[in-house]
Amino acid sequence: MNTNHTENTGRDDLPDALRWQLRAMRRDEAPERDLWAGIAERIQAQPRQVQKQRPRWIAPVAMAATLVLAVGMVGLWRSGGEGPALPGTATAQRDTLVQLEAQGMRRQYQAAMIEVGTGRPPAELQPAFDELDRNAALILDALAHDPNSRLLLEQLRKTYARRLALAQRVAYA
Repeated sequence: MNTNHTENTGRDDLPDALRWQLRAMRRDEAPERDLWAGIAERIQAQPRQVQKQRPRWIAPVAMAATLVLAVGMVGLWRSGGEGPALPGTATAQRDTLVQLEAQGMRRQYQAAMIEVGTGRPPAELQPAFDELDRNAALILDALAHDPNSRLLLEQLRKTYARRLALAQRVAYA
C-alpha cells in the first residue's frame, strides 16, 4: 500500500504554521482619499454619445410589406394554388404552389426595393449586391428545374431578405 500524499485530496498540503503566516501577511488598507469624487468628475467630463435615431417611417414601411405578404399568401391560398400557365411551355401545365410562392415573393421583393429606392451602392458593397443577385437568379433557375422544392423556396426567401436588408442599410445610412 502506497501512503504517498502526491494525489490531490482536496485539502491544502501546506503546514498549518505556513498557512497562519500567510494569513498574517494580508493587510486591509483603506484608500488615502475618497476615490469616487475623481471617478464622478471623469464620467461627467466625457462627452455623451448620442445614438442616431432611426427614421420614424421604417416601422410603417415594414408593416406595409408584411401586410402585402399576408394578403398575397391569403390570395394564393384561396386560389387553391392554381396559377397561370408557365410561360414558354406548349402544354397548359400549371405552376406548383412553390412556384407561385416564389413568383409572389419576387414581386414583393421588387416592390420593397422600389420603396427603399437605393441608388448606386457604395463601391465596397457592390460585390455583395452582385453576389446576392447572382444567388437569387441561380435559385430561380433551380426552381424551374425542381418546381416543388421547399428548400429552394426558403433559400430564395433568405437571399431576398439579405439583399433587402443590405439595401436598407445603405439607404438609411
